[in-house]
Amino acid sequence: MAPRKKILIVEDDKTLQMILKAAFEKAGHQVIPALDAMQGLMMAKQVKPDLVVLDMLMPAGGGQSVYERLQMMTGSFQIPVLIYSSLPLAEVAKTISEGPQTKVLNKSAPVAEVVAAAEALLGGA
Repeated sequence: MAPRKKILIVEDDKTLQMILKAAFEKAGHQVIPALDAMQGLMMAKQVKPDLVVLDMLMPAGGGQSVYERLQMMTGSFQIPVLIYSSLPLAEVAKTISEGPQTKVLNKSAPVAEVVAAAEALLGGA
């Protein structure tokens, strides 16, 4: 069995965070929750996650600032980021480009699709 991956979920909606946490734990991953941008950045520095699931609209800085700071942090360029936002995808695409390390999903996507996208970013682990 593959080693458990650490997934940092930066999401201010506690209900959604619990749903995602349960889904990722069921898939065999360790989940670290953060309720706002500042807490998310602190946790990213402390736990060095294998993946960050990031909401764009939240208190204490918002997802855009978290994404930008993650890109600037030493060694974090290899941390994949799954943007999971209620913003229209075209709006997110204005400032964040999808690539091998970044995937953008709308919050209307089913949880199974979120887990599948995360697995793909983790390299199918």
